[in-house]
Amino acid sequence: MVARGGVYWIDLDKRRPCVVVSSEDVLGVEVWQTHVVPVTSNLERAGIAGNVLLRSAATGLPKDSVAVPLGLELIDRPLLVEQAGLIPGVLLDDIDDGLRVVLGL
Repeated sequence: MVARGGVYWIDLDKRRPCVVVSSEDVLGVEVWQTHVVPVTSNLERAGIAGNVLLRSAATGLPKDSVAVPLGLELIDRPLLVEQAGLIPGVLLDDIDDGLRVVLGL
């Protein structure tokens, strides 16, 4: 089962990791889509409002990366086949804060 905070390798514009950000309530329903935030290895993007630095030691990713809430996407769940890691709660809270910034919530 797909879990909130899970990091998966998927093919969007290119093969990249994404963080599942849909709520557990949404993930518990048999729907075929979920929301993800893309992750980039371009650490210079960490300074952009809403973005979150993800250290590899905390996430299971092969290198330090940046979550980019501005890139929020609705994707088909079958794309989430290769799990790369898991985002700790405190970083997931930071991603949620980033989503609030970019969505004006």
